[in-house]
Amino acid sequence: MDQDEGRTSVDNIVTQFNTYEDFLDSQITTVDLYYLGDESLARQLVELGYRGTGEILKREDFEARKAAIEITRLAKRTQKK
Repeated sequence: MDQDEGRTSVDNIVTQFNTYEDFLDSQITTVDLYYLGDESLARQLVELGYRGTGEILKREDFEARKAAIEITRLAKRTQKK
């Protein structure tokens, strides 16, 4: 996977979820919650890369891409006016 594909993948994740916690929750299964018994612990395991059903994304990367996408969106909106 080249850098542009990786960025596009991250952008898709960032635009799909409102918060980092929503992203983490999407990686957690009901079986995970059954055995772990704690949503917070399940989130930590996903964040560390030990558990999850998809791509690992750090909180800082998620928030940075979310901010960059928002800035781009606002800039495009301002240009149209």
